Amino acid sequence: MGAGLLLAGSIQSCSTYNMKSAEIETDLLAGNYPGALAHAGKNKFLKKKRNELLFLMEKGRLEHLNGNYEESNRIFEQAYIIIDDRIKTNAGQAVAAKLTNPMAEPYKGEDFEKVTLHYYKALNYIRLGLPNEALVEAKRINIKLDELNLKYPEGKKNKYRVDAFSLIIEGLLYENTGDINGAFISYRNAYEIYAANGNSYYGVPLPEQLKKDLLRTSKQLGFTQEYNEYAAKFGLPAEVAQKQPAEAVIIWENGLGPAKDQIMLTLSGTGDFFYASYMEDGKVIDILLPIPLGTDLGTVNALAIPKYRKRDNYYTHATLVVNGNEVPIELAQDFYPIAKECLNDRMLREILDMALRFAAKKGASMLLGAIAEGVAGGSNDKKEERTSSKGVEKKEDKTDANDIGRLIGDIAGAVTEKADTRNWQSLPATINYIRVPLQQGNNTFTIKKYGKNGYDTQTITIPYKPGLQILNYADISHRAVPAPATAQPAVSTE
Repeated sequence: MGAGLLLAGSIQSCSTYNMKSAEIETDLLAGNYPGALAHAGKNKFLKKKRNELLFLMEKGRLEHLNGNYEESNRIFEQAYIIIDDRIKTNAGQAVAAKLTNPMAEPYKGEDFEKVTLHYYKALNYIRLGLPNEALVEAKRINIKLDELNLKYPEGKKNKYRVDAFSLIIEGLLYENTGDINGAFISYRNAYEIYAANGNSYYGVPLPEQLKKDLLRTSKQLGFTQEYNEYAAKFGLPAEVAQKQPAEAVIIWENGLGPAKDQIMLTLSGTGDFFYASYMEDGKVIDILLPIPLGTDLGTVNALAIPKYRKRDNYYTHATLVVNGNEVPIELAQDFYPIAKECLNDRMLREILDMALRFAAKKGASMLLGAIAEGVAGGSNDKKEERTSSKGVEKKEDKTDANDIGRLIGDIAGAVTEKADTRNWQSLPATINYIRVPLQQGNNTFTIKKYGKNGYDTQTITIPYKPGLQILNYADISHRAVPAPATAQPAVSTE
């Protein structure tokens, strides 16, 4: 009983990356972006060499939030180079990971994280007035997803193979640079992803704005057949296809994205497999772990796996008041279902690594049991005077010592068993957008941000400028934070 309590307590005491970065999250939720950046720079866990990629991703977004767009892109470029060069695990780290937990290895990033940095590079270039460079970054997202997927064997490839939101961003940037044909192709490709998935993709319904963009660009290009097909499908009024002399797209990032926690599973041996199951979002998830040949199951069979936790956000959705009417700011990207899918796909590819880690710990506990047995029997092995009853007792003592030694080894293995809970935690929960026409002069809009306790309002002013402006800002808490003085914001907050 005592050993069981010790085991439970030890497992509970394992701290996750979310706990280790609590000061950063506290600052973000308070709207203290400079404080979050400062705490990231001082965080001992983040500054470890094995966490270099994680540090760069966190710092890149924090620099962006602080309006340091050039520095943010410099940081993200470092991360991109590290990813492209393939992060290597040295022999010592590999051994440590097998005998303890995978957090001893360098953090290599989830696949969706590796491409999301290009979205932020695009935003930074937009803020710096470099739309062509922004377009290059937006196009890299799906190129990189394809590259990542090519290296995985058949039957173990990612389900998240293409990003519809990045194609929408591509289309907007093509329009921003005057390439309407490129914009139409990007919008069409995005629409086809939605259409192939029941008009919903990773929790995001087909945006109404995407329908309008397809109608408008096909009409501008004189693609009569395509225009008529889309008009019949969408049933929208003809005026939505009219080109406006000046427009703004407002990108609103809301909240904080999912954080990784861990689940400690107790495995049951069934033939050639260990079996365990757990609940996630109301669904039962089964895990089958192949048992390496010759593995002795022992007494305590624990396996830690990572699991994404959806964080509560102050706001659920928002609208923009346009000419007295509330127009929804539409959902364009939800990171929670994407993150879950990427993690599940990666775990399927790494099931053998989990089995080897489990077997290595079992092997260590068997060795400890053998040592304990030797210690228990060694002191009396040279004594020849024994009764048969004493011989039986001696054998029992050695067996008990072996069992106790192995139990201690199993407990030690369970204590060090820990999931890799590292993930890019400064990402937003969702990305939302809206497109509005602009009138001559300054255009003042009210954003209504809805939460559990009603709504807050924020006024933004956008100056008139012919063509398409692309603007972005973030709400991580209920405290609206004005653009920092170091930035050159396209949207001014009042």
